[in-house]
Amino acid sequence: MKNKQISLAVKYRPKTFDDVVEQEAIKDILIEQLETNSFKHAYLFCGPAGCGKTTAARIFANELNKRKGNPIEVDAASNNGVDNIREIIDNAKRKALDSEYKVYIIDEVHMLSLGAWNAMLKLLEEPPAGTIFIMCTTDPQKIPATILSRVQRYDFSKISLDKIVERLKYIMIKEKEEACEAGCDGAFEFETEALEYIAKLADGGMRDAITMLDKCLSLSPTLTVESVVKALGTVNYTVYFELLYQLASRNALNAIEVIETVYNSGKDIKQFIRQFQFFVLDVCKYKMFKSFKYIAIPELPEYKTKMEDEDYVDCLKILDWARQLNADIKWESNAKAMIETSILVFCKEE
Repeated sequence: MKNKQISLAVKYRPKTFDDVVEQEAIKDILIEQLETNSFKHAYLFCGPAGCGKTTAARIFANELNKRKGNPIEVDAASNNGVDNIREIIDNAKRKALDSEYKVYIIDEVHMLSLGAWNAMLKLLEEPPAGTIFIMCTTDPQKIPATILSRVQRYDFSKISLDKIVERLKYIMIKEKEEACEAGCDGAFEFETEALEYIAKLADGGMRDAITMLDKCLSLSPTLTVESVVKALGTVNYTVYFELLYQLASRNALNAIEVIETVYNSGKDIKQFIRQFQFFVLDVCKYKMFKSFKYIAIPELPEYKTKMEDEDYVDCLKILDWARQLNADIKWESNAKAMIETSILVFCKEE
């Protein structure tokens, strides 16, 4: 069985650019800079969480120094003051002892304070010889323009669904090989649909996908859609299907009973209606494409049957109703009353 002391996200973290999934243009440029010795003194890696920014920064730093020494990693979320940057400035003046370049990787750099940015600006204007800064952020719009003009910026994109699934399959195969060597035959079998569902929930984030895979394997070494849904504690689609059915049937009493049950369970009623809108959108997309590929609803036979039973035009009307209701209750203090009012009006219209 897999080593419980090491998370899959750490175990399968890419060590070379060849291992990094997608981001081809960025990898090509960085590799070219390494080969031609034309790298810059400051970089900014931007992009959504889990798309490979920090991993790419570590690989680039290691390649710069021919895998000698280690980059200095700073978490700007907890080291965001002027004194923290001044400490970096003082240390940056000293030559690295175990490598040719001193490389700083500053993660979540958008969290730096105004004073820290001012100190950072001076550092970027007059960088110490042999020192390179790689800043990573999920929120580049918070970074001052004076900083942006002094760094080479790279925008990382979300990872495609197919590539996330491909990576998850690779991990499962490798884990199965290890399990077989340890005499644990039968472990790490999987349904492709289960991995696709994890990939959809990850929403383009490879790290999130692998972390969720790890959690699912903690419940069962064999992955099915049902086991993944159970492990991740995802949306209770039964409740959404029930509300959709009652609205489609124009049964105001039963629809309000669904809302009452959700409300009494302690759930955020505004969040429930927001998620219901996305759910109905997925139902409409399934009705249009006849495929689970473009929707977040897990591929289970009972869900497929329920969606095929619904009328497409009616689902569109309910989608529009949910869209408008979400806008109406956004700042409403008594959202439950407005939701129930909207249900009564909607069911009376037909």
